[in-house]
Amino acid sequence: MQTARLTLSPLVDADIDALADRLWDERVYEHIGGLPSGADEVALGLRRALIGPPADRASERWLNFAVRLRANHQLIGRLEATVHAGIAEVAFLLAPSSWGHGYAAEGLTWLHGELSRVSPEAQCWATTLPANVRSSRLLSACGYERVDPAVAPDLMTYDEGDWVFRRAPR
Repeated sequence: MQTARLTLSPLVDADIDALADRLWDERVYEHIGGLPSGADEVALGLRRALIGPPADRASERWLNFAVRLRANHQLIGRLEATVHAGIAEVAFLLAPSSWGHGYAAEGLTWLHGELSRVSPEAQCWATTLPANVRSSRLLSACGYERVDPAVAPDLMTYDEGDWVFRRAPR
């Protein structure tokens, strides 16, 4: 699975340690709970994502993708979507050295296509803190509109005070 500049593949255990090393940076976690204590803690979270939803949430579908540069196969981040109750909550984490190059927008656009293929009925949603200007701009550039949280479905990623974004229907 490729875009003009990226290769995307299902995240596998062999990716996790390298990805955890790339993502263990306080800038990555500034708006999502703070820097984990070490890359091993990041890796543990990634491994939990690979296991999939717990038994009491078996109706959910977790999609996790490794993002690499096509030019040199360097692992630069991950894309994810949690599909449940007719919605897809999307998220993205890229290493800071990959920020500002349009890779997240390219990857998120690819993810929309993948979601259209595997869950065509799911509407895309995302949340972010108001201070996370980069993510808000990215979501807007990728066709999302900010909405009042009161009109949003039950989003697992929502915390009080978050901004909520819905991808505009096409």
